[in-house]
Amino acid sequence: METDSLFYRLFKEKPKLLFELLGEKVPRTAYTFGSYEVKQTSLRSDGILEPIRSTKSPIFFLENQGYLDRKNEFYASFFTKIFLYLRDSKPPNDWRAVIMFTQRKYDPGVPIHYRDFVVTQRLQRIYLDELPPEMGDLSLEMGLLQLIGLKDAEAPDRAKVILNQTYEQTSDVAERRRVLEWILTVFVHKFSQLSREEIAAMLGVTKELRESRFYKDIKDEGKDELLAEAVPMLLQSGFSIEEIAVRLKVTIAQVQQVAQAHN
Repeated sequence: METDSLFYRLFKEKPKLLFELLGEKVPRTAYTFGSYEVKQTSLRSDGILEPIRSTKSPIFFLENQGYLDRKNEFYASFFTKIFLYLRDSKPPNDWRAVIMFTQRKYDPGVPIHYRDFVVTQRLQRIYLDELPPEMGDLSLEMGLLQLIGLKDAEAPDRAKVILNQTYEQTSDVAERRRVLEWILTVFVHKFSQLSREEIAAMLGVTKELRESRFYKDIKDEGKDELLAEAVPMLLQSGFSIEEIAVRLKVTIAQVQQVAQAHN
């Protein structure tokens, strides 16, 4: 995932979401989530979860994969980033690695060189399309992660459940819009052939869409953040620069600018 994607935002706002995802007891140790860039290379991590003021708690390296790496370099690149970080930063903490595949089919399989990490459970793989239904009820963020992995046919109904629960649990307009914007971000990726208006109609939130930051930022000056989320995902899905510009109703130059920034 890109560092400004939905995954980054979810873990940034709720670092302990990772422990819910792993089915582990949430530790007392406070964690902070961010990204890092390996020095003297162009390698950038999806995310790193670091304990605050604790040397006994492990560091977690997170990676999300939503497409098949046909060059079969995914695992090698992931562990290269980890080992270079450990070499450069020399943290006193132990470490663990977690990979989130949006679907199991995107996992090329762990090469023989790294299989010991699976045996020792230093490496854990999570397939979002196989998360148990009950996990979606743990928290809003967990429900959104589950939504990403659902089949397209199942996603609209699940999204409506999340929206209804949000509206029932809070009258905070800002929170409601935040949830709606997250769901719309997921659906722009899932249903890239549909316009924003068509997605809103699918979810029954046409009025809410027009009042949301998601809609206003694309139409007005605050579009950069949302473009930064949508463009990399659509490029990974095989859309051309021109097709993305038409789909998002922006200029080709705007799409090219975002694409170049994420190379």
